Amino acid sequence: MHSSIALLAFRVALAATLLTACAGQSPVTSAGPPRPARGTSSAMTADDLRSRLYAFAHDSMMGREAGTRGNAMGTAYIAAEAARIGLDPAGDSGTWFQDIQSTSNRFASPIPPGTARNVIAVLRGSDPALRNEYVAIGAHNDHVGVRSSPVDHDSLRAFNMALQRLGAPSWDRSVAPEKRAAAIIAARVNLDSLRRIRPQRLDSIRNGADDDGSGTVTVLEIAQALASAPVKPRRSILFVWHTAEEKGLLGAKWFTEHPTVPRASIVAQLNLDMVGRGSAADITGGGPDYLQLVGSRRVSTQLGDIVEQVNGSRPRPFSFDYAYDANGHPERIYCRSDHYMYARYGIPVTFFTTGLHADYHQVTDEPQYIDYEHMLRVADLVRDVAVRVANLDQRPVVDKPIGAPDAACVQ
Repeated sequence: MHSSIALLAFRVALAATLLTACAGQSPVTSAGPPRPARGTSSAMTADDLRSRLYAFAHDSMMGREAGTRGNAMGTAYIAAEAARIGLDPAGDSGTWFQDIQSTSNRFASPIPPGTARNVIAVLRGSDPALRNEYVAIGAHNDHVGVRSSPVDHDSLRAFNMALQRLGAPSWDRSVAPEKRAAAIIAARVNLDSLRRIRPQRLDSIRNGADDDGSGTVTVLEIAQALASAPVKPRRSILFVWHTAEEKGLLGAKWFTEHPTVPRASIVAQLNLDMVGRGSAADITGGGPDYLQLVGSRRVSTQLGDIVEQVNGSRPRPFSFDYAYDANGHPERIYCRSDHYMYARYGIPVTFFTTGLHADYHQVTDEPQYIDYEHMLRVADLVRDVAVRVANLDQRPVVDKPIGAPDAACVQ
């Protein structure tokens, strides 16, 4: 998820508090290079999601910052998986990729030209009358790269957990000085016993397992399930793994301004960004059935109703949290992920997320903290929503006013 600007002072202060050099420090690394998950099954499983995410959020990808070699490795991994599971390429000139040319905005460092790319694939629909229309499912393939200096993984993780327990679950929320001080004390107490077992583990790679490794691999899992199904959806399913979301939604902006399929043929966009957490330990109000929805009725009431209907038909439905979709919400989540670039053109959208947490944009956003069973339920829901929309006789009705595409986003 694209961050707001007001995070930096607190991060710098925290890093200074937690980072101490001492003998016996060991870096946090993962053994072995990532490989495509050739052992994954046609059915969606938590084990498949785990296998994919440990590959995609591997240290060798160096945090997948857009424009870096690590991000190029990540996009190559996605393309290899898309080919393996039987999708067709839908990028530039019949390739899997779309190079973006919009390489900077006023809030982020520029990206070297020709180094950032969307990955685009398609599963062809079964109905000749509808197969040239598309339900788009997306995530973002980039993250925020490597810290300039390492921090002790265990100290930061202990601090984040203490901060959450004190009611400050997100790095985007102001943290009162007394809560910060209490969290530091709690973290130090918890670390006393841990230090008797193992030394500090310095880490500088922000692997982005949840943000947005979770969305990326969930979209791959959905794609494999749909490609393996004996009956294909009537409309085509377009899979877009956008780049440079963390640089200001640049990949989604480029795709919607230079689409590789006619923009008017995209009937809906389903966005998955940070779908791997959501427990009470991660977010206030979280739990085993927790899921945030954003934007589902901002363009099309019908799409929001479909999401509710599909969820309600499940043996164990999610409890949707719409709080972050409220007009004027200070987090401005509606404006901060890739779905918005579609919505500004009047394409119905739904953003699925388990929400921000204290490991957001930190070295502690790692695969071992992901709830894979919960993620699997998100995959199952989004797949079924996509199929329901793809099989409609008529595309979802746009019944909300749409502003100019270049107007500023208003939550």
